[in-house]
Amino acid sequence: MYKIDPEYIAFLESWHQIMYILAGLSLAMSLGIFFYHKIKVAAIKTYKGKYDYILMHQVRAYQYVVYAFAAALFFYGNTIGDAFIVKSIVYVFVRAFISLCVATLVAYVSYLILKFYYPGVMDKQLRKLRYAPRISSAGNEMRLLSEEEEDVHLDAGMQAEENVFSVDYDVWVDEKTGEVKIEKYAGYLEALECGSCGFKTLTLQSEEIVKPATEKEEGELIRHYKCKYCGAERHTKYPIARIIKSESEYKLPDDYVLKGQRKVKSIMIEIISTKGDKKEYFFQNTKQASEFLAQFDFDKDA
Repeated sequence: MYKIDPEYIAFLESWHQIMYILAGLSLAMSLGIFFYHKIKVAAIKTYKGKYDYILMHQVRAYQYVVYAFAAALFFYGNTIGDAFIVKSIVYVFVRAFISLCVATLVAYVSYLILKFYYPGVMDKQLRKLRYAPRISSAGNEMRLLSEEEEDVHLDAGMQAEENVFSVDYDVWVDEKTGEVKIEKYAGYLEALECGSCGFKTLTLQSEEIVKPATEKEEGELIRHYKCKYCGAERHTKYPIARIIKSESEYKLPDDYVLKGQRKVKSIMIEIISTKGDKKEYFFQNTKQASEFLAQFDFDKDA
């Protein structure tokens, strides 16, 4: 028989009360963040507004939901196992460590899911919002123009951004009243904003190693950029790490051409790396898909 210290029992009762309160607050915070995000999305009236908000905030909001829930698990875990805890204060620290491990595992697994699996799920949600029928100010359903039809509504800078795949514009038209809505989305390839014209048409043209890296010193690389719209150029220096591990070179076929344009509704290009990473790209026609492949660089863009 072991003797139970009354002061230790009083300490455990106070400790459990605090843990219950913290667990309840953490769970309430988790649910609050989740429902606040849902209400915020529902309150946005336009599909484009919902699209932008979800793209910017949804993953981060769900991360906070998971972290708060993991904290609730940690606090609740510090209230169970009384039969062992009353024996010695050492078991309090053992229980806290086990609770921390469980909470950390839940948070980490959820983080991996949100980082690697959930973006594919969210992408379907975003595509549904992007292509949902728009309603004009007159109450008429608008039509989404094709890539060929929309050019008449885009200025030269916008068309240049689309040509380098840094920005994608959707043009919706009310054919009864002539009302036009132009929505801007991120493109598939990265381009910098030109300091001269302000469009995202500054693309990488070439790289020049001015100082090769060695095992003792860093090297120096100059990247040459040129704006596809106004022709402005930019030259930026970058350091090269002292130790460089070369990878096998990947190159797409230079003569890759898609045929059979007629009756093609959409084109999907799926690119899979040697490490198993996968990315999907969607286009409205084969011409656009071919131009994308001509500019695609796996090491820089995938």
